[in-house]
Parts: sequence; C-alpha cells; structure tokens
Amino acid sequence: MQDRDRRRLIIGGVIALAAVVGGYGTFRIMDRMGPILSTYGNEIGGSFRLISAADGEVADTDFLGRWMLVYFGYTHCPDTQCGATLHAMAGAMDLMGAQARLVAPLFISVDPMRDTAELLRAYTLRFGPHIIALTGAPNMIKAVTAEYHAPYVRHPGTNGDYAMEPSPRIVIMSPEGRYAGTVEATATAGQIADRLRSLMATQ
Repeated sequence: MQDRDRRRLIIGGVIALAAVVGGYGTFRIMDRMGPILSTYGNEIGGSFRLISAADGEVADTDFLGRWMLVYFGYTHCPDTQCGATLHAMAGAMDLMGAQARLVAPLFISVDPMRDTAELLRAYTLRFGPHIIALTGAPNMIKAVTAEYHAPYVRHPGTNGDYAMEPSPRIVIMSPEGRYAGTVEATATAGQIADRLRSLMATQ
C-alpha cells in the first residue's frame, strides 16, 4: 500500500513539474513573440488591449460605435507639442456639442516606464473631462504604435534622462473600427471638429 502511494506521489510530482516547465516555456515563447494584435485589414489601426487611467483594462472593441481620435504622446512632452494637441482635441469636443458623445479622443502614452495610470490621469485632467488616457506594457505599446504608424523612438538625454517622439498626426477610426484618415497633430480645435463633422456626414 505504501509503495502504491509512493508511486502516485512520484507520478503526480512528475506531472506537476512537466506542467510548470511547459507553462514557463510557453510564457517565454509568448514573451519573445510579443502581443498578438490584428489590423482587421486596416491600412492603419487595429486591435489593442491597454490600461485606462480611469477605468482599468480597455480594448479597441470598447469604443465600437464611436469615432476614435487616436493620438500618441507622453506626459513629459513639451506643452507646445502634446499639450497643444490635447488642448485642440478637447476643444474640438466642446465645439461639437452633443455630437461629442459619438467620439472617443484617446491619448496613448509612448512612455509606459514613466507614465503610470495615476500620472496620466492627473496630466489629462488639465485638458478637461473628454480625453481618455491609456498606457500599457512596453511591448504592447510598441506593437500598437506599429499598427497605427506612430513613432516609438527614444532620444537619450543628459544624466540618464530621455525624450520620446510624439506622433505627428491623429489617427481617426470609424465607429465600425475602420481606418477613416488622419488629421495633423498641429490642427486647431476647429479643424479637428470640422473634419469629424465631415466624416459623420458621409455615414
């Protein structure tokens, strides 16, 4: 009886060890491969799974039914760049009035090592309640920037400091998740609002 119990323990230990080794191997493979995303056939844009500064984990599918304005930047970015763009995006929502509920203005950080959800939340509050701030693991952010043709470039600075490169344009995705075009990151609130109204009129 004792021999039988001993054999069962040994067999159970071998199975558990195999499961751990197999699981670790799978994890390492997935880590090297990076996140699995889909462009859905889009020239620009596609799927993502990120962390919202306010609501926890979110996916691109959470915004279906709304026009997405997708802008990539970071909180340490000069106000003349990212700050000006976010101010224009927020201003466009004010100009659109009731139509703003049909739009999701997204600000995705390209600096996940410094931009925590808490820091992003405090940063975007400067521009009012409309901007939806997102961050995520570095490998996911890198994959999403590739999908949306945004730069993911780190510029070394002094004393270990660095700067990231914000996107030169805002990507517009339709309520069906299709690529609808871009608008320059230097566009004014009025230009962004006019572009969105024009796209909405064709739906």
